[in-house]
Amino acid sequence: MKGFRDLYPEKKRIQNYIFSVWSSVAEKYGFDEIAGPLLEEVSLYKKSGDLPSQMYSFVDKSGRKVALRPELTPTVARMASSRSSVRPMKWFSIANCYRYENPQSGRLREFVQLNLDILGSSSMMADAEMILTVVEIMKNFGLSKKDFFIRLSNRKLFEDLVLSIGIKKKDLTEIGRIIDKKDKISSKDFVSALKKLKLSPKQIKDLGYILKVKLDKIKIESKGLSELNELVGYLKNYGVLDYCKIDLSVVRGLDYYTSTVFEVFDSSKKYRAIAGGGRYDNLIKGCPGIGFGMGDVVLELFLSERKKLDVGSKKVDYYVAPVSSSDYSRAVKIVNKLRSKGNLVEIDLVGRNLGKQFNYANSLNVSKVVIVGSKDKGRVTIRDMKSGKESKVKI
Repeated sequence: MKGFRDLYPEKKRIQNYIFSVWSSVAEKYGFDEIAGPLLEEVSLYKKSGDLPSQMYSFVDKSGRKVALRPELTPTVARMASSRSSVRPMKWFSIANCYRYENPQSGRLREFVQLNLDILGSSSMMADAEMILTVVEIMKNFGLSKKDFFIRLSNRKLFEDLVLSIGIKKKDLTEIGRIIDKKDKISSKDFVSALKKLKLSPKQIKDLGYILKVKLDKIKIESKGLSELNELVGYLKNYGVLDYCKIDLSVVRGLDYYTSTVFEVFDSSKKYRAIAGGGRYDNLIKGCPGIGFGMGDVVLELFLSERKKLDVGSKKVDYYVAPVSSSDYSRAVKIVNKLRSKGNLVEIDLVGRNLGKQFNYANSLNVSKVVIVGSKDKGRVTIRDMKSGKESKVKI
């Protein structure tokens, strides 16, 4: 079906490798794994911007309007609000998500997303810890600062700067949407969209300056500026500031991000955002939070281009080859013994002759073939498939 995937063994091995890196780094940094339901009530996503129009939704037999989850953060928020836990709560999940949108490079209708959240801390230390974790994930895939970077901004600071040039507060959301599309449209179309909001030529010029301004050149009073400077200090202490680039054009999540926002891109920006997230202090009553999501589709494209997905094929330690059907009973006992020692062992299941079993063993990348025949009483022949050497050993 369009926008969905069949994962054959070789592709599933790659996906499992990605999952293993995600989970190992998350656990290393103190995150506990959670899981939520695939189906949620549509009302849960009312604060999720454009997502309701992209959801796979329907009315169930009880008359409830439900949907396949398009993202994880609302589920995390619901779970956190219904439970009293020691804070901060550091949670992660790896789950399938579904969005009815136009499939294209790096975007499908079904994808798997890693979600990490720190709930119950309003400190910029939590934001730094989150960005540190995403850097560590990328490094564990064998990537360096030459391969990727993090665009970092603060929503409060952006809004204060925009208001300081005389733009009305009611226009902030629409200006944010236009800026969010800036890299996808021409400069002429960008200016034209701003003119439609009745921005003056000077305001358009000042807005262009805001989107390019250096952090140390900003002089206005803003809580967002204090937060961003504090975060930069923590990132410097963590040794990951070199991976970050202050970019006030990062707007994302207009409906619920309240402070820090960030996105991860490949160094040439060939692909769409590999990961993105931010602080959402108003999503859960009385519980500030920060989180990010990373999808497997664009990540796999990027890792493949960088040749970081050489996960190899299934490696079978032993293939047990009965010479004839009368040797099968003894062969099974050998299989059981080898498997009990932790080996990956295969045995013929379709009645091949010995020659065809060797061909099949080669296709499985087998290290050694154990030949079980009635002539070798109390012994078997072991062939090393790499050298071709054979030896007889006692059972």
